[in-house]
Amino acid sequence: MARTLLGTPVVLWRADDGRLLAARDRCPHRWAQLSKGTVTGGRLVCPYHGWQFGPDGAVVEIPQLEEGATLPPACLQLLPATEALGMAWISLEPQPLAPVPAIAEFEDTSFDRIEVGVIRYRTSAAAIIDNNTDSTHIAFVHSGSFGADQDPQVEVGSVERTSFGISISYPEMPIARTPTSQQPGTRWSVTEMWLPFVQVGRMHYSDGSTHILVKGCCPVDDDVTDVHLAVLRNDLAGTADRQTIIDFELAVELEDKAVLETLPAAFPLDPRLQTHTRHDRPGIAYRHALSEFLADLS
Repeated sequence: MARTLLGTPVVLWRADDGRLLAARDRCPHRWAQLSKGTVTGGRLVCPYHGWQFGPDGAVVEIPQLEEGATLPPACLQLLPATEALGMAWISLEPQPLAPVPAIAEFEDTSFDRIEVGVIRYRTSAAAIIDNNTDSTHIAFVHSGSFGADQDPQVEVGSVERTSFGISISYPEMPIARTPTSQQPGTRWSVTEMWLPFVQVGRMHYSDGSTHILVKGCCPVDDDVTDVHLAVLRNDLAGTADRQTIIDFELAVELEDKAVLETLPAAFPLDPRLQTHTRHDRPGIAYRHALSEFLADLS
């Protein structure tokens, strides 16, 4: 599988024991794109000359050489890779710069996990996370889905700085639509923003249901982001309900996408570059947290 992370081509494949492996997507021989090749017995096979690479990245077979010949010290640039929360997590650095979010509900059998899919945005990952700190756009951007008939005068979220980023809490408030029943009700929520670009939103509804949205924003490039979506629900009865949730989340994302793709690619970390109201406190807190995270890397 080929993916691009921060402008860097990456290839992902599985070893024969099922482990996820990742490397920069270039063969050390003539720099061919390895993701165009095949996997044989857990070995990654280059499509150009058939060189085979083992799970440690070292070349283990070159078809043009006779059996027993000494192999050159060719080795792939392996990258740290792990699977969690239904997603693959890759680091371009030898040591990941941030942890994978901890979500206890993924191990809770009372919750059903739904893989919604991946949506590509033509905007920055930070702009997508910033959008999820904001509740004032719901009545307008999402007027065709859960924001229909929503009162635009909403509560201001309270923000807490955490070890992983920020946490935003909203008290119980009326909502015009719920994800499954599409009926009016109330909701209270806590949204975690794990630096730099992961959102975990827990929404609790008056009908007793809990809807947890996990949104991993993978920066493909400066102005292209792949948004990976998973949902946890505690009230699903069957396949039809799962499809209802998938359809709901995709509709909401496409509404956001239509607006966010009109924004400039450069995300303003300095709050003074834009105009704010008191409702924008969570977004300002995210900017400060992201700025500190990036400063720590320099």
